[in-house]
Amino acid sequence: MHPIIKSAIGLFIVLFVAVVWFSNYERQAVEIINQENVLFGSLVTPKRKSNELLPVVIFVHGDGPMSSGSYGYYEPLWQALANEGVASLSWDKQGIGGSQGHWLDQTMAQRADEISAAIDWVENQPNLDPERIGVIGFSQAGWVLPKVLANDSRLKYAIMVSTAVNWQQQGHYQTLQRLTSVGQEGEQLRENLEYNATLDGLLNEQVPYNTYKQFTESRQPESYGGGVLSKKRYEFVVNNMDVDARNELSGVIQPVLALFGDSDDVVDVKNSIRHYEEELSGLFRYKVYENADHGLFKNEYFSDIRRDSIWFGIKMNWLGADAMADSFIEDVTGFVKTHTQLYIEEVNINAK
Repeated sequence: MHPIIKSAIGLFIVLFVAVVWFSNYERQAVEIINQENVLFGSLVTPKRKSNELLPVVIFVHGDGPMSSGSYGYYEPLWQALANEGVASLSWDKQGIGGSQGHWLDQTMAQRADEISAAIDWVENQPNLDPERIGVIGFSQAGWVLPKVLANDSRLKYAIMVSTAVNWQQQGHYQTLQRLTSVGQEGEQLRENLEYNATLDGLLNEQVPYNTYKQFTESRQPESYGGGVLSKKRYEFVVNNMDVDARNELSGVIQPVLALFGDSDDVVDVKNSIRHYEEELSGLFRYKVYENADHGLFKNEYFSDIRRDSIWFGIKMNWLGADAMADSFIEDVTGFVKTHTQLYIEEVNINAK
């Protein structure tokens, strides 16, 4: 291993240990049973002790092989929620850490089942309040949360971060942004979009993987730059590409806060907001942060760093909350506080 990479990994470990050591919370390893799989995760609770049951926020990952803490991304939120006396619950995706299964084998409906299993788990914990459970989901979770919210009143509110509505519309938008970001226009752009539309047609037909691979290797324009999906990733896309959150949005009566960055090149922010405004049945608020990307990171810090680089992870953990869009952390904690407190007031009124 290159000495620079060794040093970077060492620095990353030191930063992680320092964060944990000086944190205001306790992190407990937990196991959540979901059908035939065991999910390993983290319950984060405030260090200060209280005789009251703790409200809890369930964290739901976006795409990719995510650990329970999303490799440090959730840390500032966990800290802020612990300061307000709120617990956080998250778990390793299937096939990551100790969790059984494989996340690429899952549908969005199966991911929704995991949230239901997590709610069941919360209800059996002596220190958590089963009447004050909320959820926060990121990116791909926009196709997961509505399925649970529409069918489970145990969730009292939801925060949706950089979420899309329709899988195929989102994919087309992301492809268009990727191509135009490198200056494509005119005939070249048209050729690549036509190829992308033909490719989507093959995926919709669920052609065998080898047929897809052969088509991609022989027909993909060099300027398209998309590469070839692995067999497992291909199957994941084919199994999920028909998902559309509009099928469940009208059944969501809980309060929803949606948060986006104005520089998001993955999700069509205006499209998501429009559908949420038109179709959600409960209270809906949204906010778009200036100079922030899909992860709500500040452009000034991360616009020139690859998300899969170790330097990105080091910088994210080093900056902590300062890496995020201004007021993002406060907006999340404020919404959580408001809706956990509203429930207490409602209970007190009904008791009187």
